[in-house]
Amino acid sequence: MIGSSHTADKKVHRIARLSNEAKELKSEYLDVRKQLTQAKMESKLTAVMSKTGLQTSTIPPQKIIITKKQ
Repeated sequence: MIGSSHTADKKVHRIARLSNEAKELKSEYLDVRKQLTQAKMESKLTAVMSKTGLQTSTIPPQKIIITKKQ
């Protein structure tokens, strides 16, 4: 009876520890995802590009069409 009680207590403590660890990992995931979305913003990219001397193109992109010769 006592051994069964100790085993149950160990499981409860393990579940609580794993639950806290899961919460911490989820919080870390959300923080990293927020940082990534901010880094991918066009305004952030243009600011970083301007520091290196690059600037956005004023000419719109053109579609390249390749035809196969038979």
